[in-house]
Amino acid sequence: MKLWGNTYWPAWLALLLVTFLPAEIYGLATGGKNTLSEWVWRTLKVTADESFWKFSATDYLVFGTWIVLVSWLTLHFFLHKFT
Repeated sequence: MKLWGNTYWPAWLALLLVTFLPAEIYGLATGGKNTLSEWVWRTLKVTADESFWKFSATDYLVFGTWIVLVSWLTLHFFLHKFT
């Protein structure tokens, strides 16, 4: 029995990589103003000297979501937790 996930997930990851990586490399090669990190900093108005305690509610929401997602996926994928 062939599972659809055996095709879907590798294709999704490949599509994600193919759409993200060229744009990120081009952004870095052209001065770094069109990278994902620059977009996040510009959208959230994050400055280099900003204190963690001066974050806005949006900053905390995005930061918290990022930490939870990355932590959960790391534990789930590599340590087989939360199954």
